Amino acid sequence: MSTPEQIDGTAVVTTYFEDRIAAAQKEVEAARAALAAAEATVAQRQAEREAFVRDGSLPPAAYNSATGQPEWELCQWAQTRSARVAFDLTPAGTAAFRRLGAEEKALHQWLRETGRTVPNPFGEKA
Repeated sequence: MSTPEQIDGTAVVTTYFEDRIAAAQKEVEAARAALAAAEATVAQRQAEREAFVRDGSLPPAAYNSATGQPEWELCQWAQTRSARVAFDLTPAGTAAFRRLGAEEKALHQWLRETGRTVPNPFGEKA
C-alpha cells in the first residue's frame, strides 16, 4: 500500500488535468460526429430538392408511419407551420396564420393536381 509520502502530488494534479482534457476531447469528437451527421442531412435535403425540381419526385416519408406516404409528411409540415402562429393574436400573427393557411390549401391543391393523395386527416378540412 502506498502512503501519501510515496505519491507525487504534482503527478496527481497532472492526472486531474489529463482526465479533464480527455473528457473534453470526447465532447469534441461527439460534436464533430453530430456536425458530420447534420451536414449529411443538409446534403440529402438538397439532393431531394434537386430531384423534385428535376422530375417532380418526392422523397419517401422520413419516418416509418402506417401511411408511408411523402404526401403525409408534406401535409403535416404545412399544418405544423400554421399551428406555430395560430395563437399569435397580433395583426402580424393573424396575417401570418392566414398566409400559412392559404399555403397549406395550395399544397393540397397541388397534390391533387399532380395526381397525389391528400391524406384524410388533412384533406377533409381543405
